[in-house]
Amino acid sequence: MRIITSPQDLIGKDTETLGMRPQKVVPLYSKSLLASSDNVRENLQLLDQCRIYWDSMRDFRDRRKRSRKYYRGDQWSDYIKDPDDPENSTITENQYLINQGKVPLKQNLIGKNVRNLVGQYLSNPAQAVVLSRARENATLTEMFTNALQYALQNNNSKLLDISSFRELILSGATFQKISYDYFQERDIEDVSIRNPSSARMFLNTDVEDIRLTDVRLIGEILDMPLDDLCCAFAKTPEDEEKIREIYSGILDRAYFTEYGLDTSTIDNLDFYLTKDLNKARLIEVWTLKKEWRIRAHDPLDGSYKITKYSYKEIAQENRNRIEMSKQIGMDENKVPLIEAERRLEQVWYVKYLTPYGQCLYEGETPYAHQSHPYVITMQPLVDGEVWGLIEDMIDQQRYVNRLFIQYDSIISASAKGVLMVPEDIIPDHMTPDDFSKEWTRFNGVIFYKPNPQHQKIPEQISANSTNIGLREMIAWQLQMFQDTSGIYGAIQGKETNSGTPASLYAQQAQNATINTLELMTYFENFLQQRSKKILKVIAQYYKEPRYLAINGKSLTPEAKLYDPKAVENIDFDVVVTQGTDTPVYRQLIDNTLLELLKGQLIDLEMYLQQTSLPFADKLLQAVRERNQKLSQGQVPGAIPPELMAQVQQGVDPRFQQAISQPAA
Repeated sequence: MRIITSPQDLIGKDTETLGMRPQKVVPLYSKSLLASSDNVRENLQLLDQCRIYWDSMRDFRDRRKRSRKYYRGDQWSDYIKDPDDPENSTITENQYLINQGKVPLKQNLIGKNVRNLVGQYLSNPAQAVVLSRARENATLTEMFTNALQYALQNNNSKLLDISSFRELILSGATFQKISYDYFQERDIEDVSIRNPSSARMFLNTDVEDIRLTDVRLIGEILDMPLDDLCCAFAKTPEDEEKIREIYSGILDRAYFTEYGLDTSTIDNLDFYLTKDLNKARLIEVWTLKKEWRIRAHDPLDGSYKITKYSYKEIAQENRNRIEMSKQIGMDENKVPLIEAERRLEQVWYVKYLTPYGQCLYEGETPYAHQSHPYVITMQPLVDGEVWGLIEDMIDQQRYVNRLFIQYDSIISASAKGVLMVPEDIIPDHMTPDDFSKEWTRFNGVIFYKPNPQHQKIPEQISANSTNIGLREMIAWQLQMFQDTSGIYGAIQGKETNSGTPASLYAQQAQNATINTLELMTYFENFLQQRSKKILKVIAQYYKEPRYLAINGKSLTPEAKLYDPKAVENIDFDVVVTQGTDTPVYRQLIDNTLLELLKGQLIDLEMYLQQTSLPFADKLLQAVRERNQKLSQGQVPGAIPPELMAQVQQGVDPRFQQAISQPAA
């Protein structure tokens, strides 16, 4: 580092302005390039590089597609060579079984196990909590936590997380995009969370670090209506006209396809062309580039950051400080002067490109976290390979289906009450059809003259040819399926054998969760990284105070109002802890609070602030109004009857006794 000890050290030095700003980097250029074609060739080269990365992920998308089909129940759609065709043409397994006269049965065990894993995640909710690295800022972390919970709730993050968790099971990779967008229905700009399809994503495929710190390029294939595209990128009527000229082939009316609510769009995705004729194709690309920047260390506030000021401007600031110190009689050698140096920095840039090479927007990352807006997790990423949990279950699923088809074929081919009738005993006045109908008719009677030489009578045969060990094979295969997936009966809530102790059953369920612990850990880390980016965006874009009281009674008045000045320059961290919104945990907390209230260790107001009872907010307001009237010497009224009815309905009698006690 080149230390600047006096203003004279900067006189005559490099005076170019690099366009920096404190703490984060501003776009060097964030302008529309519609009017210029100088960069079209460069953009086409970048698009071709992105296409190569996207094509190299074809195996990942094919395996994801196959896992999705098995999860849905489409388990006989794999292509095989037709053994009956001399030209060895391909045919689906489903059609081959039909050609053989068999019914393509399936028992969708994969779907049941995926739903069980999603249920495990939902039954053990995680909650992001903000922690400050400085002890004196601990009181402000509740404000940050509340702001984080507000952003998650505003985006219905529970539904998004279910989809992301399911995607992790399917493909082994899941993505979310954190941005700051406009919410039309609320007429406000706020943090936005979106789940892009893994089939539309691409990145440099030489990643090996499980933390994905070696991602240098990442992007997404976007399809959107032309009107939405113009609203997003057109700043003037001329820009809108140019955008519509670029996408002149887009239909300006609704386009109806033969299929709807299906996977044909994703399964037939092309990098350059969209299947939807009324949508515009756009490629969003984030790349990591190198730039020479000025970093400055200011001893006055202890900051060390990229700055927007040039060397000349830094020298002028140092001169101003020296002049000011002379006016107050301060020693010039003790003046805190800014130290600066030029360094080669890596900076994320974004481009929104048309398939034809035009750039609708480009610029440096606008986010304070100085990275791309995507949150990614991939597992297990062994030697750079990614796969989902379903891939481990497919072979077992196929074998179970095969056993059931064999079982069904044997049963259908076995003799089931076949009637053996000698022809010479059929009466002359009856045909074989009449004989069979009379035989099977209720209370049917057949008259015939027996032949004294041949004492043959009709014989009915029922063969028991199904007991060849198939049932044992199916049971064994189902057990193998559990061993492969790691989801055993105890964790599925199945009934156990009579006489099994409850503690043993609980231990079995606990042991079964060990098999899914790795998956849960990956997703927990994913949520933690997501929360960090959300907090960075909140701290950057929330410029005005906002009332974010979504957690209700559990928040202090200071935490309900997000004050950007109060949390400015706070160094924070995020941890994901076990949630407290499970019924068992809430009941435990409520019982503990009730015991403290009965022992007069806390008063009623403190109890109502912390309890999870549904009527606590209304009752807390009534108690505060009563206490306020008492403090003013007024006679308080009784608790409203409708509120008292809510309290008395389904509430522990001990609480009714406790609320009648005076405040401690």
